[in-house]
Amino acid sequence: MNGSTPLAWRVLVDEPLPGPANMARDHALAELARPGTGTLRLYRWSPATLSFGRNEPVTVGYRELLRRHPEFGAVRRPTGGRAVIHDRELTYAAVLPVGACGGLRAAYRRINEALVAGLRGLGVGAGHARGRALPPESGPCFMEAADGEVVVGGRKLVGSAQARIGGSILQHGSLLLVADQRALFTDAPAKTDLNGGHGGMNRGRFRPTTLAGVLGEVPAWDRLAAALCGGFEAVFGGSWSHGEMSRREATLAAKLEMRYGSREWTWRR
Repeated sequence: MNGSTPLAWRVLVDEPLPGPANMARDHALAELARPGTGTLRLYRWSPATLSFGRNEPVTVGYRELLRRHPEFGAVRRPTGGRAVIHDRELTYAAVLPVGACGGLRAAYRRINEALVAGLRGLGVGAGHARGRALPPESGPCFMEAADGEVVVGGRKLVGSAQARIGGSILQHGSLLLVADQRALFTDAPAKTDLNGGHGGMNRGRFRPTTLAGVLGEVPAWDRLAAALCGGFEAVFGGSWSHGEMSRREATLAAKLEMRYGSREWTWRR
């Protein structure tokens, strides 16, 4: 337990949803979280969606990517972090009280420990990156692993972002299954790359990996979900049960979906 407060955890496993619906659900779960409880939500996206961090600038390159890929949706997250293409990946969202682990940074470490534990249960030699804090304008999420993020052999496998909403922490992130973000690196050039050069994000630092690349296959969805749940249970302890959103949560999510689907929110930066 490592000093954290035991919680009563609920697991939600959703069918694929559009970006605004997914972000609205995560936000509603955090805003209406009850003291002493945690929620782990596992989900996918349909259609494939480009998401931006809450404070990330929308560059010309990102707009060009969407022009080239009209099949993609676009949404801005309630959390920080940087751009991700959500396609053929598993997204997790963890909601827990701010004080359950001693604060935001401590929760970030514990959640990443849980992800590593779950991946190791699948036979993945996952660990934690040693890096730096990255500003919103640093380019796509999988361009570089921030400190503490989940890597395999030095290559980023899970990208995560966090926010405090009321008395709760919301942390969610993407576990790459097959899609490797290559379209984002190719189509969304930055003003400068991370090596200090110019002319594109795909120069020298394209370092993510995928679960298919590590294992040679993508485990069945049920096995993936069970492994991640097992990792969280091992790290956080407490009681665990599968459930559904409450009527109150679903009502708030429906209202918030209008916000996350609006141009004013998505293109505000």
